[in-house]
Amino acid sequence: MTASTFRRYGLGLLGLVLLVLPSRLCAQDYEVPTVTDTYALQNARVVQAPGQVLESATVVVRDGVIEAVGDDAEVPYDARTIEADSLVVYAGFIDGFSHAGVEMPDTEDEDVEDPGNPPPDAAGIQPDRSVRPFLSPEESDLKSLREAGFTLGHVAPEGQMLPGASAHVFYGGETADDMVLETSPTLFAQLQTASGYVYPATDMAVIAQMRQLFREAERRQQLDAAYERDPTGRSQPPQDPEHSALFPVLDGEMPLAFYADEALSLHRILALHQELDFPLVLAGLGEGHELVSTLQGVDAPFFLTLDLPEEPTRSSGPDTTMADTTSAPSQYYSPEFKAPSYETVAEEEANLELRHAMERQAYLKTAATLHEAGLTFGFTTREADPGDVRSTLRTMIEQGLPEETALAALTTRPAAQLGLDNRLGTVEEGKIANLVVTDGPYFGEGTSVQHVFVDGRLYDYSSDGGDTGEVSGDVSAVLGTWSYTLETPQGDLSGEVTIEGGPSGLDGTFTGPQGDEQSLRSVSFDGTTLSFAVDSPQGGSVSVSATVEGDTFDGSASTSGGSFPISGERTSSPNATQK
Repeated sequence: MTASTFRRYGLGLLGLVLLVLPSRLCAQDYEVPTVTDTYALQNARVVQAPGQVLESATVVVRDGVIEAVGDDAEVPYDARTIEADSLVVYAGFIDGFSHAGVEMPDTEDEDVEDPGNPPPDAAGIQPDRSVRPFLSPEESDLKSLREAGFTLGHVAPEGQMLPGASAHVFYGGETADDMVLETSPTLFAQLQTASGYVYPATDMAVIAQMRQLFREAERRQQLDAAYERDPTGRSQPPQDPEHSALFPVLDGEMPLAFYADEALSLHRILALHQELDFPLVLAGLGEGHELVSTLQGVDAPFFLTLDLPEEPTRSSGPDTTMADTTSAPSQYYSPEFKAPSYETVAEEEANLELRHAMERQAYLKTAATLHEAGLTFGFTTREADPGDVRSTLRTMIEQGLPEETALAALTTRPAAQLGLDNRLGTVEEGKIANLVVTDGPYFGEGTSVQHVFVDGRLYDYSSDGGDTGEVSGDVSAVLGTWSYTLETPQGDLSGEVTIEGGPSGLDGTFTGPQGDEQSLRSVSFDGTTLSFAVDSPQGGSVSVSATVEGDTFDGSASTSGGSFPISGERTSSPNATQK
């Protein structure tokens, strides 16, 4: 590869993630390719599936597929090797339902001429839409979920009662096309009213509208069938995309994927499911502990929310209450208590706090309650904060959910429920290379994710301690725009680095030779040494460390495969604004 070819692809510093091979390979006699998507995780503890563990094995990834797993797996000559003797490898986690990576267009409220009979889009009836045009690999929620270990999700568009068809989506890639594994596995539905004073404006109106849509779709499907059998003398049946999109649901080929947390909404959805007899996927289930016996009679995949209620906070004062300190609020709650006068209002408040604590405790135990009832479920990250996922899972485990079951709900169970178990969910030869690599047991308090593979792409989180760097030096020495020169075997490459911020934190951007721009991570400066990391669109990251002297710097750019000299010169200094 010539320097001009290298520049034409615009990879710059980011391209080193793919271009550099382990240094031990360079000394071998045969010529190896300069670009590889082959990786070998050596001597790792491999959790192939819940309860199936290889204590020391090598996992080989090639062309997005797991090529080999075992203690005798041979490391290919062209592989980038990751020494993993202190690491644990899991199958990539599967998100049972989310809107991750979805970027819906901005819409403005428009006056509807007839609010009682609005057009389908104003009523939230858009089942003919697909999530695919709304996917963006640049959405920040993808990165956050990926860092939590999620590598693929059942993703639907956002909207009202019928937002559109979902897709099975990789949580990584360079384009929306890279992200889609499978289109239209389900049609997303929810008891969500239309915007403004437009029908359907209540939950019951949504249910009535859903019922009407189904009955009309059934009628049109029958007309289509009759016309296809014998069109002679018949008018062509009416056609529209909203009703036609429901035909696969009527045929039992496409489930309706409902999301609901509250017990009342869940009851209403299950009643509608029984009446209309459509295939169902049910996500949310936050109050699922209130209808366990009903759920036991439902034949549908379940995905439990990872969004748990926060602990109550007191508005003022340091005092705590019995509800704050007891682990068994039901022992102290009095369901018969009534406040006969203003003098007992404080007692009533304390009793209500105990009731709230009881409800919260039952919510936290929902996962354990469903498990104890013999119900199989995965997890959904919709409405959950990705940064809280691991603490939420630990809470569920503390409340009685077995750790092995929690891991199954992240891997094997959603793979089976979504019909993907022949491709995902376990660390096996031939499966798609979706992997999570940690520096200890995933549910451990101090464990961190080191690497994530999404469809064979490596995302490296091992080079730094997070996205926040440390600043202890005079930031005026580094603020501004710097031109850099990177020395590679293919020739020198040039671009710009911009450093912004102040003593409380630095950030900035890295611009490659062709203008491709990436955000800097973990920007640190101690008065002499400037360091930062840059993610590559192809996966992985590059770490830069350089010594700053006046308006120049010299240092190295490193990946897991090696390092190269980098130097720079400041070309402009901004009017620094302190953060």
